[in-house]
Amino acid sequence: MQRELMWMLLQHLLADQPGQNKRQLLAGLRRLGQPNLTTTDVNRALYANSVLFAHDGATPPRWRMAAEAADDFAAILAAAATALPRCYRGNEPRAWQTEALAAWRTQGRRGVVEAVTGTGKTTVGVLAAAAAVDAAERVLVLVPGRELLDQWHDVLRRALPGVRVGRFGGGHEDSLHDHSVLVAIVHSAARHQMLPLGAPGLLVADEVHRYGAPTFAYALEPGFGARLGLTATYAREDNGLIEHLEPYFGRVVAGCSYERGLTDEILAPFRVGFLGVHFSPDEQERHDEYDERARALRRRMILDHGCPEEPFGEFIGAVNRLSQGSAADPRTRDARNYLNAFTKRRQVLAECRSKQEALASLALVFATADRGLVFGETTTSAEQAAAVLRRNGVLAEAFTSELQQHERKDRLAGFREGKLKVLTAPRVLDEGIDVPQAELGVVMAGSKSKRQMIQRMGRVIRPKKDRRPAAFIVLYVRGTGEDPDNGAHEDFREQLIEVAQDIVDFGPDTSGADLLAWYCKGRMGI
Repeated sequence: MQRELMWMLLQHLLADQPGQNKRQLLAGLRRLGQPNLTTTDVNRALYANSVLFAHDGATPPRWRMAAEAADDFAAILAAAATALPRCYRGNEPRAWQTEALAAWRTQGRRGVVEAVTGTGKTTVGVLAAAAAVDAAERVLVLVPGRELLDQWHDVLRRALPGVRVGRFGGGHEDSLHDHSVLVAIVHSAARHQMLPLGAPGLLVADEVHRYGAPTFAYALEPGFGARLGLTATYAREDNGLIEHLEPYFGRVVAGCSYERGLTDEILAPFRVGFLGVHFSPDEQERHDEYDERARALRRRMILDHGCPEEPFGEFIGAVNRLSQGSAADPRTRDARNYLNAFTKRRQVLAECRSKQEALASLALVFATADRGLVFGETTTSAEQAAAVLRRNGVLAEAFTSELQQHERKDRLAGFREGKLKVLTAPRVLDEGIDVPQAELGVVMAGSKSKRQMIQRMGRVIRPKKDRRPAAFIVLYVRGTGEDPDNGAHEDFREQLIEVAQDIVDFGPDTSGADLLAWYCKGRMGI
């Protein structure tokens, strides 16, 4: 069924009766003479146009017309029909990418595109850059680090073969004075004026949520009239969105959710398991000591020293600033003691011996999977995880920031070629780096950040050639802040309910054979 016709019919139904779920809308479409549609078709149409349709976040979602839909609909359809930029030689864009660019253009070429990792948000930025080059504008692409600097540079050179593309930062000193497109590491760009005076320009900010920090926000130059932010989850734990990002970029204008990625078959179906373990007595004692100390010092930092209670990012920022003071200052001593207790509590959780034993029990699962990723919290835990898997016959290596650049490239290449079965990493793999396809992910250190969990899942739910589902297993210590029964992963789990094929809470007596059986049943579609 033609997309535009589907949208028109859905508008008619929702204008007449807002708040319908997908099954009610399907019944309405059938009454309007469309007997062969399914709920998947309805979902695809609804999620395909976040500017036109909005939902309430319930389970299942109830849909309505977006506030500005009536005025914007015709403009978005016209913008979506725009031909590809003349200088672009990349792959044909996906439907959601074309629609996202159209929505961004209708908002005056300002806004943020929020797309689940693996759905292709980089292509949106490349297409926007290509159109800007066609219009004789200069383009600055901001990235958070060296890997993304090289990654974006390679992508742009392939997609825009006739365009001069440069780099700034990481040992490179190219300029927009003699390049049409410049990829720059944000902390380098923040110290310089990047756009030539009087030149029209587009700023593309990859991992835009990172640039809400005051030092990075200096890179958001007001001279760029067109502004596009790209992110998997537009969220921060401080006030950076409100203070820096939203005033500069504006709101989220479009994107690609799990639902859209699955219905358009650009993400693999996936299954999720939560596996709880217990501390040993000595680990429990140390954790409780650090936890009690951190909680008491947090109260003192808030009540006695004026640190903001929420959001947590603002609190920890204030504590970090106080920790830089004189050792004679009681505020500084309390701040340093809090940070010490906070770090040691996190370390005990990250390096829990029962998690290592649970990982060992997953060795047969990793051996069966095509490739796998293990996400840790610290370099030590990542190295320990790789050692555990190697002892159990799985080719695994740690991927950490301590490695030299050539070592990191070699390990990614080995993983891509199948010479390595598993990469284990702390947060270095969470964002940006183009990780070769994997079908199994294991989280060793639970995070309360929905953004981090979504980014990690995005590493393993890229579509597989035989359409088998991916698997994602979260390890946690029972009775701690990682435990879902204590509120951990609540937002993440709610988001998964509608889209995951299976969500399982494994009991404490789950064996390696049980985990392998669960994994194999998923691969066979059972």
